[in-house]
Amino acid sequence: MEAVNREARHRRAGVITGALLCAAMLAACSVSNADEPTGSDTATSTAAPTTTVAGSIVSSSSTTSTSAATTTTELPPVTVNTAVLADVVAAASLGPVPDGTPVGRASGDRAAVYADGCHVTWNEVAPHKKCFYGDTSSDVLVVVTGDSEAAHWFGAFDEAAKANHWKLAMVTKQGCPTADVSVYSAADKTKRGVRYPECDEWRGNALTYIASLHPRLVVFPMLTRRSIVGVPKAVAMPYWAKGLGRSIDAVMAEGTDVLVLGDTPKTSGSVPACVASNRNDVSHCGNSRSAAVDPSHVQGLADTAAQHGASFVDPSNWLCTDAFCPAVIGNSVVYRDELHLTDRFSRTRGPQVADAIRFALAGPQH
Repeated sequence: MEAVNREARHRRAGVITGALLCAAMLAACSVSNADEPTGSDTATSTAAPTTTVAGSIVSSSSTTSTSAATTTTELPPVTVNTAVLADVVAAASLGPVPDGTPVGRASGDRAAVYADGCHVTWNEVAPHKKCFYGDTSSDVLVVVTGDSEAAHWFGAFDEAAKANHWKLAMVTKQGCPTADVSVYSAADKTKRGVRYPECDEWRGNALTYIASLHPRLVVFPMLTRRSIVGVPKAVAMPYWAKGLGRSIDAVMAEGTDVLVLGDTPKTSGSVPACVASNRNDVSHCGNSRSAAVDPSHVQGLADTAAQHGASFVDPSNWLCTDAFCPAVIGNSVVYRDELHLTDRFSRTRGPQVADAIRFALAGPQH
């Protein structure tokens, strides 16, 4: 039975990741080289939402087929809206910082998992096992695991879990991706090239712990811009892909689905400092999409998810238009430094994360 379900997941992943990449890659491939948005960059598609059926893109409306013997109505499968968000479009044309934006607090706006001790520190090798959030009475357990890139999405997952009555477990560690690759430690920022064996040990313990929870869904938020020990960054993506595949296989089981969440777009430096210095024109603090999003990494993660029976969602359009990634969206500074989202902004993406979770939960075996 498990072999049948694994094959079904592989077929499904191949279909869904292709559809998601259609939207994500079309946006990425139409990028302007300009660092600032133009009027044409703020337009969004008004086409009907799309869904995937047998590898093709069709309207989200249901279809009815009639024969002499039977009449059946085929409902579309669950999908995810990958269009650029309206608040991102509006932010791309911002000049002054909107009133009510807490610029001064942005650099310290970290996820609650830090204060709770659930985002374990550099030297720890065991995951904390009491880090549950959302609706803790729910039978639907969603586990989010990884490094600080996973931790900075906590606010979005917490909002999604509360709204949808899911139980959320956070299993994260400083500087330690759950893709099975060896990375360098940044515990001592004055030293470079220091191996991080505590990460490798923690990862094995964390994946074993996650499997013991028998979760309904495991989420791997990724960051593939880091350095792998002994591997130049320019050729590292295949190593990330293989390592991610091994970690997916370690938690994939009957009744457990896996969602890979793509890289957070790259910034051009410390965002809060830039915004504080450019309150009258924050467009200087954003980044061009061509510099922020690497389509080859999107493709690599999507392919890996498909090959291992997992779902994939690219979050790029949650933060960027097809040409520009703003530093302030709504009245939130997007990043608390040069890499990590503010908790305030992360929580605004609760609805999108909820859609991604529902998408991943709609496995063929259920």
